[in-house]
Amino acid sequence: MKAAVTRAKAYLKTRHKSVRDAMKELKLDALLLTHPPDLAYLTNFTGDDSVGIITQKDFFLVTDFRYKEQADLEAGWLKVSLREAKMADALAKAIGESKAKRIGFEANFTTFGQVNAVDHALKQSKTGSEPELVPLEDVMSNIRKVKDDQEIDLIRKSVAIAEEAFEAIRDDIKVGESESHIAGLLVMELRSRGASDSSFPPIVAAGANSSLPHYRPSDTLVQQDQPLLLDWGALYKGYCSDLTRTLLVGRVSQKIKTIYKVVFEAQRAVLDFMRPGVTTMQADRVARDVIEKAGFGEQFGHGLGHGIGRDIHELPTLRKTGGEEELRPGMVVTVEPGIYLPGEGGVRIEDDVLITHSGCEVLSSLDKTFEGCHIE
Repeated sequence: MKAAVTRAKAYLKTRHKSVRDAMKELKLDALLLTHPPDLAYLTNFTGDDSVGIITQKDFFLVTDFRYKEQADLEAGWLKVSLREAKMADALAKAIGESKAKRIGFEANFTTFGQVNAVDHALKQSKTGSEPELVPLEDVMSNIRKVKDDQEIDLIRKSVAIAEEAFEAIRDDIKVGESESHIAGLLVMELRSRGASDSSFPPIVAAGANSSLPHYRPSDTLVQQDQPLLLDWGALYKGYCSDLTRTLLVGRVSQKIKTIYKVVFEAQRAVLDFMRPGVTTMQADRVARDVIEKAGFGEQFGHGLGHGIGRDIHELPTLRKTGGEEELRPGMVVTVEPGIYLPGEGGVRIEDDVLITHSGCEVLSSLDKTFEGCHIE
């Protein structure tokens, strides 16, 4: 039987310090962890229906009987409090034990109802002076956006699994197969190679459907002389990958050939440009300039990319508006320019990219050249 984990690993302690430093700056005694990826990031505990409470000295986990043994096996060093009824009552009890008076919570991942319930339970608990619940925004997301070595290794593995799954089905894609069938094959291949699941429901978009950036597979069949867009990723030990390739089935139209080459050039220009100090908006602008110069600016309506990690969409966000920040070593982002022609089809090429101290490293290696994307 697997032994219980009795000590937090060194990399977890480093993460704890980062959170506690942020808490000091915000004058917080404790931080509620209601978003499962945040809790897993700091503890390696992966159970559901659980909330963490980190203070300057302690780390509490409020969960229920279903996850008690799992908590011992994954993070036995936590102070576990089992709830018997309402989560809010158990949290109030743990907060009382922690003696925390000013407690932060991530407003993006905590519902109004949860906050009200905890606040009411604290008032009823009669623990002395009433603790204060403080809404926060993106504290954990900002801490998590720069990955440590352990995270980068897991993302590399996630990317490798995603690539192996794609290679396993690529040569078997035939005219007449449905989008849903291909998506199912992808998920099966991901799981057979060690992924716990796909990192998001795969997109398989045949023909004109490929002009819909967030399309969901249907019973539409792969057609001759049409593009076929696949967007997929693996979830491996809690970490995501996110890749897109557009295959050209048979002989596609000249317009599809043109936009493929433009998207390829746009992505290549960004990858040549990306390095520490480049801003998220500058990176987006490089790709957008290539696409606009070719006359397709109106057909590239989404941002260039986003961070990946325990969530499929994390900070930083690479887009033309909505905030700008410098890329830093350890960030892992997608680079996914696209052009979408309603009624005809679209092209997107996406890779996962690590920002290094001297530039960037593309973690994915699947062929994306115009010559290599054809299937018969």
